[in-house]
Formats: sequence, structure tokens, C-alpha cells
Amino acid sequence: MADTPPDDLDAPSDEMAAIDDDELDDVDEQVRDLIDDLRDESDASLRSAIRYTADDYDVLFLREDVADTLSIPEREERAETLIMKGLSDPPQEGALFDFGTLDATMRFYDNVLVAHFPYREWSGIVFTFDRTEAPLVDLVHEHIE
Repeated sequence: MADTPPDDLDAPSDEMAAIDDDELDDVDEQVRDLIDDLRDESDASLRSAIRYTADDYDVLFLREDVADTLSIPEREERAETLIMKGLSDPPQEGALFDFGTLDATMRFYDNVLVAHFPYREWSGIVFTFDRTEAPLVDLVHEHIE
């Protein structure tokens, strides 16, 4: 017997609904701690961190060598493109209701790994990293070439 979707499929999950605007005011300090941990713990070097909402974004971190290679308009275009990718993946999708709420998406490019973490329907954080080995992705890519 197949599972049936919940009646409130379009409503954000309880976890996401619990975040109110007042709690987001101090997310910068929490994100700074997260960025520090990512820089310390990740095998891949953090390139950028962007917090976004449906109508705004903040570049929380941009590694100096990455910033040096991009003009201001190129930085803005890159940030906006990354945000659009994040907004295209809603936290809940009708056909995938039994999967639960989306926690993250990862996109592997030749040189960069992009990780999106939505924290409510139209908001999230996106991180970019230098791409290091990704055994599963590399293995499949090797077989489909």
C-alpha cells in the first residue's frame, strides 16, 4: 500500500515554521561559527557563503582569491544564480512527500561543490567549496563518460 501525502503538504514543516524573523536577526553570529567550523573541518576549502531570502541576500564570506577573480557585477551575477538554484528546490515536494523535508542539495561541478541548506520555504544558506574527491560522483561520472 502506498503512503498518502499529508493534507498540509504546502505548509512548511514544523521545524521550519518554528523559525521566526526575530530568531533570524542573530543568525550572523551562528553562521560565522558555522563558517569557522566548515573552514576548520572540511577537506575542501570554503570559497563562499551566502544567506538568501526570496527578495534579498547577504554574502557572509567570500574567499579573497575568489573575490580577486570576479568583478562586482560578476559576483552579483554568481550570487543571484546560486540563489536561484536554491530557490528552485522547495523544502517539500508533492511527489516526494514520503521523503520528508529537504535538508540539503549538493551540486558537483568540475572545480566547485555547491551546497544549499534551505531553512524555510524561500530562505537558505548556500556554501561553495573547492571540489575535492567525491567517490560516488566520480565513479558514476567515470562510467557514463
